[in-house]
Amino acid sequence: MYFDEIQLLRWMKGDKLAVEYIEIICDVAHKWDDLIDKDKVISDDAINKLFFDVLIKLPRNTFYRKNFDHLNSVLMNAISNWQVATQLEREGEDYEKSIAFILRSSYVDLITQAALICGGNKWACQVGKEVRKITHNETYEGYLKNLAIEINSRSAKK
Repeated sequence: MYFDEIQLLRWMKGDKLAVEYIEIICDVAHKWDDLIDKDKVISDDAINKLFFDVLIKLPRNTFYRKNFDHLNSVLMNAISNWQVATQLEREGEDYEKSIAFILRSSYVDLITQAALICGGNKWACQVGKEVRKITHNETYEGYLKNLAIEINSRSAKK
C-alpha cells in the first residue's frame, strides 16, 4: 500500500469503496511504472493480481462506476502526464527533469478528485495539499538520485 489506510479513510470521509478505488489505482500506477522502467522485478503473481484488479475489480468498484465520467477523465490525464514525464526524463536535461518530477505523480489528482466527491472542494484542497507533501517527500534531489540509479540499471541490462 502506498498510503496509510487510516489516512485514506480520513481523506475519503470513511467511504471504503473510495479507498479501495484509490488503492487499486495507486498499485496499478506504480506497477505500470515498474514495468516500463524495468527497475524492479515484478513476480508473475503480482502481474496476475495487477491485471485482475484492472480488468475485474476496478470496473466493479461502485465508487468508480458511480463517478466514472469524472474520474476516468482525470485518469486519462494522469496517464498522459506520466507518459510525457517518462519521455522528459529520458530525453531531457535538468529543466525537463524538473517538470517530470511533478508531472509523473499526476495520479495523485485522482485522490484529490475522489476527496472532492466525498467532501467537497474545500476538503479536496486540504487533501491535495497533504497528499502532495507525502508524494513528493523524496525531494527533487532524491528523485534525481533515484533516476540516475534507474538509468544505470537499465543501461547495464542492455
